[in-house]
Parts: sequence; C-alpha cells; structure tokens
Amino acid sequence: MEPAEGITVAQHPDAFVTITKVVTEPVNTAAVLGILREIVALDAGEPGTLVQTVQVDRAAPSVIWLYEMWASPEALEAHRVNGAGPRERLAPLTTGVYEVHACTPLFGHGLDLEAMVRST
Repeated sequence: MEPAEGITVAQHPDAFVTITKVVTEPVNTAAVLGILREIVALDAGEPGTLVQTVQVDRAAPSVIWLYEMWASPEALEAHRVNGAGPRERLAPLTTGVYEVHACTPLFGHGLDLEAMVRST
C-alpha cells in the first residue's frame, strides 16, 4: 500500500498496535476503568510499551477500547507479565472474551510515529 503524497510512512520491523474491545456490565464500568487506570500507571515505565490509551465508546458506555503500541512481540509479552494482579481483577468484571486486533502502524497525526519507532 502506497501512502498519499506528502505522507511519511514510519515502520519498524517489530512494532505493532493492538486495539482491544472490552465489554462490561454497566454496573462494573467504573470499577473496570479504575483497574485500567492502575494498569496504565504501572505500565508507564515499561520499556517497549510505546502508547497506551483507554477510551469509552460514546454510543455504548459499557464498551471500553484500548489502543496500545508495542515495540515488539517481546514487549507485549513483558507487559502481560507486569501487573498480572490487576489484570486478574478485570476478568470477573468483564463480559465475554476481549476482542483484540493486531495492526501495523503506518502514519497518522498527533503521534510522532517515526521518532517512536526510531527509539526502539
């Protein structure tokens, strides 16, 4: 896929993004967001965790979207080990299986993707 003229494509051979859909019962949404806030704070210093954001779906407030960028598959694996306790507390508060999409970051606005992938 070729980018539009004037668009810089920033790729790193190992970097990737996960976009995850987490569904909660409305009564549990605040508790899930609280645990996710703990996890994001814990993960802030993780090497290889480049971006981590949490969003609530405007049309369905009990649906939470996670956007995370990883320097490598090893970084994601280290992330899963770090903070296993808070992550275990999420399981009984969510419904169904998380829907996870792995993507290759290319370009965008608001994040300096080139600098991020150069630093890994």
